[in-house]
Amino acid sequence: MAFKLKYEDVVRKPNPMVKINPLKRGSAKVVNLQDRVDKLNKSAVWKKTIKAWLAQNKTFDMTRFPKITNEELVVLDIEEDIQRELDEKHCAKTIANPDVFDPALLQPVICIKTSKGKFISIDAQHSVSTVAALIDAGLVPGHTNWRTFKYPFMYIETDNLAYARKAFGILNGKGKKKQSAYQDLRNGVFAIRIDKDKSDKDDVELEKKVATAEKHNCFPVEVDSDLSKYPGTFTNIATFKTLNTEEISVACGWHDKYFHYENVHVSLFFAFRDLIRQSDSAKIKLTPKFLEELAALVQNLFGNLSQFQESVTEAHRRWTTKRYGYQANWDDDAYACALVQLYQHFGGKEKIAPTLLDQFDGLIEFFDQDLLDMAD
Repeated sequence: MAFKLKYEDVVRKPNPMVKINPLKRGSAKVVNLQDRVDKLNKSAVWKKTIKAWLAQNKTFDMTRFPKITNEELVVLDIEEDIQRELDEKHCAKTIANPDVFDPALLQPVICIKTSKGKFISIDAQHSVSTVAALIDAGLVPGHTNWRTFKYPFMYIETDNLAYARKAFGILNGKGKKKQSAYQDLRNGVFAIRIDKDKSDKDDVELEKKVATAEKHNCFPVEVDSDLSKYPGTFTNIATFKTLNTEEISVACGWHDKYFHYENVHVSLFFAFRDLIRQSDSAKIKLTPKFLEELAALVQNLFGNLSQFQESVTEAHRRWTTKRYGYQANWDDDAYACALVQLYQHFGGKEKIAPTLLDQFDGLIEFFDQDLLDMAD
């Protein structure tokens, strides 16, 4: 039986992302603070906030403004009911990692100072603990006693431990504007493209991955970005980063050839990562014929990968309920397994890694019958 489905070419239109891709347009531009003030003053949400301040007769209380000093570490106390427990792995593998450690990146201690002159840490206990332990290990030239080592303290004066408790939650929770996955990726890419700094091998590898995706008109963008409306864009940075450059090349090349008019659905990365790795283990090559027939399958049965994802998720729900008596958690491995099972059902003859066929055995039986009947 020959393969039942045929891919129909879709007219390729110019993709604006080729020209407006932010990762290609890094300019190393530096603006002054006036630029940021102007942006706030033009913002509707900022204007609303200012109105709320005026309505409450609220003003900036300078007595609450933090003070900065250098203090010996011996004066610092850490209230264990306020801060987290010390994460030794974070100190050892992230802060003190000899491959990346830089004193310039250490945070000042943020703390309160009581009326008795006692400093209690609110934030940065991991930074000061790391420094103290490095001194203890004899690795800070000129310093043998961490207790007398002077460290930057930023503090406010209060005896209210409840304030410190709430402040810690704000500093480490919703009050802090955290780096998104896209911002972290952008920083690594720009370190290579703008700063020409190739000292971090992770940044070098990341930039290669992004360049490989861009070569095939696939572009990482921020979640909720206005750019996500354009073809070839994707927001699931974490999954993208788990692929190597060869896997990205095959996956993005397939998307660009057959679904260039669509956004990149995250199932693309999961499916092709598993297809390639399982096929490589079985020493099976993903042939151009196989890749085109997969595209024909997705196009004819589902229209795009987004609809495929909905169908395979429902099939997985039915499969686990039937097999185990309850709905098991979703497993991303099902993407590739569903594709190859459907492929064979519709007459596909190219070689498939046996491990892909064994996993989720019979999953295809739980797709809608009207869809499966299209093979007749």
